[in-house]
Amino acid sequence: MKKKDLPFMPEYYDRYIDLCEDKDIVDVLSETLVNINEDSVEKMRALGTMVYETGKWTIPDIIQHLIDTERILAYRALRFAREDKTALDGFEENDYAVTAQGYQRDFDDLVAEFQAVRMGTISMFKSFTDEMLQQEGTASNVKINVLALGYTIAGHQLHHANVIRERYLPLLEK
Repeated sequence: MKKKDLPFMPEYYDRYIDLCEDKDIVDVLSETLVNINEDSVEKMRALGTMVYETGKWTIPDIIQHLIDTERILAYRALRFAREDKTALDGFEENDYAVTAQGYQRDFDDLVAEFQAVRMGTISMFKSFTDEMLQQEGTASNVKINVLALGYTIAGHQLHHANVIRERYLPLLEK
């Protein structure tokens, strides 16, 4: 299914969904995984723990954040695909980042974990029928369906890739 198949655009998540192309969700998830390639990994590795502004996350913190968020959103997708109507709570990303301490982890391990999590997400979305992709639930007090969660996962990564490109990579030129 494609973005055009979304029955509605969920509030807040639209900012991530809008970054995705209108392609099949499995293709979008696969293509955004390919964006984490050798060249981009080398540039991110070179940044180390540099930040563009005091108090901002390091590149390892961002990758850890992508891993944590993808796991949470994929879990929501699974629950909703299985027609679990339990309203799910939100999570505080900044608290997760402080506790996770991504900046202290081995960079290659983080990248490998991100890739493994994405491969699991792709496999899960491949298993969903069109009917499952249209199942809805409530998370963080927002109504959303499984398909929208898939685009949110991909768009969230694209959002952070844009931040890295616009705010972090120029640090390598200084």
